[in-house]
Amino acid sequence: MNGLETAIKSALARSDRTNAEMRARIYQSARQALETGLRKQNINDPQILAEQRHRLEVLIHSIEQQERADLAAAAAMSSSDLSLDMRGERREPAMDIPAEVAPPRRSAPTEPAAELGGLRAERGGAPANASPADAGLGSMRAERDDWLTGNERPVAQPAGSGKAAKETDTPLDIRPEKVVRQRKPRRRWFSRLFILLTFLAAIGTGAWWVYSTGLTMTAEERDTSVPNPPPRAEAEDFSEGPAVTPLDPQQNFSADWVPVFEPAQASEIRARANASVETVAASDGNAVRITSRSRDAGGEIEIAVPVSVMREMAGKTSTIALTMQAAGDKPVQISVDCDLNLLGKCARHRFTVNPEKSDVLLRVGFDQAMAPANPGKLIINGDVAGAGHPVNLYSVRILPGQ
Repeated sequence: MNGLETAIKSALARSDRTNAEMRARIYQSARQALETGLRKQNINDPQILAEQRHRLEVLIHSIEQQERADLAAAAAMSSSDLSLDMRGERREPAMDIPAEVAPPRRSAPTEPAAELGGLRAERGGAPANASPADAGLGSMRAERDDWLTGNERPVAQPAGSGKAAKETDTPLDIRPEKVVRQRKPRRRWFSRLFILLTFLAAIGTGAWWVYSTGLTMTAEERDTSVPNPPPRAEAEDFSEGPAVTPLDPQQNFSADWVPVFEPAQASEIRARANASVETVAASDGNAVRITSRSRDAGGEIEIAVPVSVMREMAGKTSTIALTMQAAGDKPVQISVDCDLNLLGKCARHRFTVNPEKSDVLLRVGFDQAMAPANPGKLIINGDVAGAGHPVNLYSVRILPGQ
């Protein structure tokens, strides 16, 4: 408000400051100048506008109080001077004082026109018949202007003032102080959008790097060489050697092996309720086909073991060999155990019989040295699963222990 205060005081100094109407016009011009400056600065905040207007009103009130105090002091001084003059008139004869020698009104020093703000005041010319009293402060006149529209309006002159002076003034050009605008809140959405775009760009770069380096490709896809053909064996890869003859079970058993059963003795086999036996012609000769339709004791068959063989097995560890073959295309599991009377029983053993002809070996040991008087038996279940898959039995041999 320092600029407004200086402009108002300058305008008052160049006008009739004793006239209350003139002062009111100057104050109104200051208000209009403040509003114009605020509009030019695009200040629309109601709080800031109210604050600026309030500060201007406080300034105007302060200047007006000072002006009224100065006018009161000037009036008191004029009264004291008038009383002194009246006392002097009693002692000396009255004499006329020309208007030209009347003391001029105190005026402020001349300043540049730009500092006046478009407001000027001229000294009004006094008439020829003006008295010394009229040549004082009351001789100063200012033409009243319309500060809102800029049009000239007539101003009423006090009595005895003479011819009124004409003036051409411009509106008061007062610029208010620059108001500090409130900072607008930052738009956080921009920073969030920037962070999101940066994050997406990083993800895209990583995905492109993984794809370009081939991390997700298999070893075959990364191998760009000519694919090698699958390996295969041909006749020229091997040297000719002696022909391999198939294994003959009859040639693997020495004379120490005692035959216990052959296909010709099929009638001596005892089949239980869920088992059956029959003689069949196989590629390697005749065989006894055993079919077990249950996994319990009902699906077993019994083969007799002679007493002479058991005497040689008494108190020794012997080996039992069964030459067998699965009748179908799939392997079949069988079980074998024995009951040799006084010699004792052997534990049950489970074997897998393949479609190829093979030997099943069972080793048993007996501590009893007394030879039994009755023959024993060898118990076989042809299918421990109870599904009825048949197996072929070619022979049973026993190698007595030493």
